[in-house]
Amino acid sequence: MQNAVNLIKSSKDILILTHKNPDGDAVGSVLGLGQALNSLDKNIECFSKDAVPDVFEFLPNTAMIKNRVNLKNYDLIILLDCALFSRTGLDSVNNIIDSFNNLLIIDHHPKGAEEIGYLDSCVQIIDPTASSAAVLVYDLLKKLDIKITKDIAHCLLTGIFTDTGGFQHSNTDEQTLETTAKLMRKGPRIDKIAKNIFNSKSVPAIKLWGKALDRIQKDKNTGMAVSYLSRKDLEECGAKQEDISGLISVINTISDAKFSLLLTESDDNKIRGSLRSEEYRNIDVSRIAKSLGGGGHKLASGFEVEGENVEGGVERIKEMILEARKGYE
Repeated sequence: MQNAVNLIKSSKDILILTHKNPDGDAVGSVLGLGQALNSLDKNIECFSKDAVPDVFEFLPNTAMIKNRVNLKNYDLIILLDCALFSRTGLDSVNNIIDSFNNLLIIDHHPKGAEEIGYLDSCVQIIDPTASSAAVLVYDLLKKLDIKITKDIAHCLLTGIFTDTGGFQHSNTDEQTLETTAKLMRKGPRIDKIAKNIFNSKSVPAIKLWGKALDRIQKDKNTGMAVSYLSRKDLEECGAKQEDISGLISVINTISDAKFSLLLTESDDNKIRGSLRSEEYRNIDVSRIAKSLGGGGHKLASGFEVEGENVEGGVERIKEMILEARKGYE
């Protein structure tokens, strides 16, 4: 943490990157950190390949997050809520960073074997026990002795709220609740965050969820509940990709399922899988995801596989997951 403080204080031009398809933790952490570092008279740019989902437009200063990177050298790049440049969607970072000594990673996902290399050169704040990247950003801001405004607190609290499933997931630990209490003292209200995230579904989103819920199957070989959505489904409902957010958590409420899977078609001719489980079910879905080239947490992970047609890929992916589970059961 102190190395990160020194790196930030010695830098002037800073680029904050996060992963593709940013979730609430990514958006909230980037906005919170970006606004905080602006107060130190730094030149801050924030990047996400995909636009901020409409559901998070209630957050202050979302326009800070751009989907273009200026092709120049930065004093410091901060990789936030992920540890791999490939997760950002950028083809190359060689023209925007001189040395990996000018890289800071802030992440709460477990490191994989493929993440060796530049990790040996950069400064890392990686804590898989943390509930969210936002919690780590809060700790860093306190170490930097930055005044946390209501706007900064609002962003970080949203990051924590979303990555803990509204404080319902097992990652809601003592540190999470202590940080939440401190952020709430700055003024943001959890009930308003919850209303914006959980109670603001559009008609197209509800129609889309109805299609997925109608297709839920229980796979007898793996014990998982599985459903899918295609790009055609989105078009028919007039929905957006971001309208899928939160659906997997609903599927995961099926009481007798060991874990849950939602498959969707991405825009780059791949099938994206979201996996969820619960602590009491004793299924580590991150092991399944890693076997399919993805990753994530024990109870919430994801992956991508080649394939344009999600409906035709369901059975193939079910077989892949069955083989993956055989490998460690």
